[in-house]
Amino acid sequence: MKQESIFIGIVILLISVFSSCTRKSDTSAVKGTYLGQEPPGMTLTVFAPGIVTTEKSENALNVSPDLQEVYFIRKSLQEADNRIWTSRLEDGKLTISELAPFTYDCLEGYPCFTPDGERLYYISRRPVPGQDTMDDWGQVWFVDKTEDGWSDPTWLDSPVNDCKPHFLSMEKNGTLYFGGSTASTSENYFDESGIYYAELKDGEYPEVKRLPDEINDLPGVSHPAIAPDGSYIMVDSFSRENDRITGGVHISFKKPDGSWTKAESMKEVINVPESEIWCSVHATPDGKVIFFEKWTQETSQGNLYWIDARIIERLRPDA
Repeated sequence: MKQESIFIGIVILLISVFSSCTRKSDTSAVKGTYLGQEPPGMTLTVFAPGIVTTEKSENALNVSPDLQEVYFIRKSLQEADNRIWTSRLEDGKLTISELAPFTYDCLEGYPCFTPDGERLYYISRRPVPGQDTMDDWGQVWFVDKTEDGWSDPTWLDSPVNDCKPHFLSMEKNGTLYFGGSTASTSENYFDESGIYYAELKDGEYPEVKRLPDEINDLPGVSHPAIAPDGSYIMVDSFSRENDRITGGVHISFKKPDGSWTKAESMKEVINVPESEIWCSVHATPDGKVIFFEKWTQETSQGNLYWIDARIIERLRPDA
């Protein structure tokens, strides 16, 4: 009887473990339509061709928490005319993209929703309060949801703007992650770049901290994308060799004690040639899909691709 009880106990344990794994897989897989599109599998696929991804250049896509809107950068080929564009779901389909209503006639980009979807942060070179000329680097501004759409833009009064910020990403608890630089000229911006974060305290971002060397020791580190639950962060790491840009997206996982694993390349799991440049990632708010930009150096064109976020599980330390 004792041996039978032990055997039954083992069977129950195995069933429990198997069921847990199955549930985890089911919740991470994308089913049905997603953002009005046929969802991606485990292979990189062009996102919304002709609607979001066009013959121009798109990157830095961010998805609203309710999965009803996308905001992204679009620019002309070989031109520095970055603007924020948007597309939304209507009757289950994405509308033809259009300029965001809050855009200013200057370089703007890197939209980032707050977890409740009521605010959108972004980078703009528009004149900051007290100035009449365009900002040299670009600073963080935000708009709030209103009954009629979006409010007028407001400058973020925070030390974040002392870091020459770019590419914003936000955790569910409101912590803001961004790339920054100590460079004095734009030519060596990414040579002196790093990844920073600011915790939300009483509705403000009063202090900036730098992520550890496990992430920031990467060459040319930039474009951070935090997981919605903060369990991992993806970053770009690029360097220039013989007039060619080489590198790709890396990922670091947060340990139970709050420290981070050493960032490692994601090229093996996304299965792309070493010669291709994939960058500027974003995990959707539900953690099910990851967006990538495929950048072509010769034309300076970016195209938006997406892939099932289950690829992340292949890289987790406890996988």
